[in-house]
Amino acid sequence: MTATAYPPILILGRDTCEDTVRSRAYLDAAGIPYVYGNVEIDAAADARNRSFNNGNRVTPTILIGDPLRPARVVVEPSDDELNAAIAEVAAAR
Repeated sequence: MTATAYPPILILGRDTCEDTVRSRAYLDAAGIPYVYGNVEIDAAADARNRSFNNGNRVTPTILIGDPLRPARVVVEPSDDELNAAIAEVAAAR
């Protein structure tokens, strides 16, 4: 995929969360752009995270596609799961 083929990605996570750090490092290494919302300092990011997790804060929660109506939401994904979700949404665009 080229950079222009990637769907929008929003990571709702915490700087101290190992899974958040790993997912961000994976995307950074692959050159895949994303927006990061730190749920510990951004109340809107925290509320959004909880809206996808039955009121609980679970990180990372990654929204892929339209930020208002994401095509896929993956929670604590492995790198392979994250890559597959991104590819699925990109192919559907």
